[in-house]
Amino acid sequence: MENELVKRSWAREQIIVDLVPRANGPLTAQLLLEQSLSERFLIVPANIYCDARLLAALCAKDSSTALVDSNPPEFARSLIRNPCGPTLVMKDFLSAFSLTAPFFDELKDKIDQAKIDIVDAAAADDYIVSMRRRVRPVCFPAPPEQNRRLAERIILDSAQKGALDLPAYFHAPIETGIISLLCKTRITPNQITIAGFIIGCGATAAFALDRVGLGILAALIFGMVDGLDGKQSRVKIEMTERGEWEHHLDYLIENSWWAAIAFHLWRSGQFPNVFYFFALLIGSHLLDEFAKRRVKMARGRLLDDVTPFDRAFRLIAARRNVYVWTLACGLLLDAFPQSYAIICGWAAFSAAVHLARSIWICDSGVRRFVGIRS
Repeated sequence: MENELVKRSWAREQIIVDLVPRANGPLTAQLLLEQSLSERFLIVPANIYCDARLLAALCAKDSSTALVDSNPPEFARSLIRNPCGPTLVMKDFLSAFSLTAPFFDELKDKIDQAKIDIVDAAAADDYIVSMRRRVRPVCFPAPPEQNRRLAERIILDSAQKGALDLPAYFHAPIETGIISLLCKTRITPNQITIAGFIIGCGATAAFALDRVGLGILAALIFGMVDGLDGKQSRVKIEMTERGEWEHHLDYLIENSWWAAIAFHLWRSGQFPNVFYFFALLIGSHLLDEFAKRRVKMARGRLLDDVTPFDRAFRLIAARRNVYVWTLACGLLLDAFPQSYAIICGWAAFSAAVHLARSIWICDSGVRRFVGIRS
């Protein structure tokens, strides 16, 4: 562990880590007082899995606080123990502890006597805007062998986004199966992103060189690989701000496909007016992004997950996966130029639906506000 901690890491750039050799034995208040120079510090046992939102909630407190779960969810009830382990401690608070008694035994007594504040995982907001779903935050120690598969399923499920398009529902179990293996390796999310970038550029090159079948195959593979880097980062807790730029990179790659296909159809004479449709496709994407951004600013959540209608429409709305599947069907049916026209028209229709929904959602909020004032 010492060799790992001395390595530079973005995840620990704001944390000072001191390793203090000691004989095996329970953690005590005396040991903490002897070794800690800080007035407040976060105690996190090394053998636990803990949702980052719970640790953030602890760190936001101004007094000593323990993490508990008053109502463990059924799917993780056999794993969760109380107190959960992570604790924010002020140095002066330790004076109320026995110096030699095990720290966590003392902590449990303080919780039972209501002498320490708590963060309750059961009361935490479980909706994650970027994932378009509710993910119940949990904290549990490393499980025994018989419960290991259950713990792995919980962690893998927490990395899956919600409100998917129809093709993504087929991709999701394949991606999860791959991540269950990749997460146990040293492969990083950025390395997966680079691999996806290479595959995506390969698809662009194939389309531009009239190798449409190869391009479609590469695009289908990219659709699955693109979901792996995000899942890997969430499972291994390796999210960074740079990772957010991956979405912009995806957008660039996708548009290079539509441009390359348009060039191929124009050059081959199969679709002389294809660039008008390409312009419609790009314009529809811009309008769609405007509608979604407007709803996010007004409601604080993504348009795809506001109502049951929006979640249902997300299944078939114009997106990369839907486009690629449509183009693949067009290729198999010997109607590739027509399939390109279909995805451009579907992009325009989807943008119109999302624009109408954004107007309705945002204006209904204004109407409610006016009604309250009047």
